Amino acid sequence: MGVIMPYGAAIREALASNDLAQMQAIAEQAKQTLKEQGDLAGALLELLAAIETLENEK
Repeated sequence: MGVIMPYGAAIREALASNDLAQMQAIAEQAKQTLKEQGDLAGALLELLAAIETLENEK
C-alpha cells in the first residue's frame, strides 16, 4: 500500500499560513490527488459496508 498524504492537514496549514503561493501549490496537489483517486468517498463507503458484512457473518 502506498503512502497517503495528509491533504486535509496540508490544506489547513496552507490556509493558516496566508501564503498565496503555498495555498496555490497545495490546491493544485489536492486537485491532482482527487483526479487520481476518483470517488474516494464512495470507495470508502463500499469498503465500510464490506467490513460490516464480514463482521456480521461472525
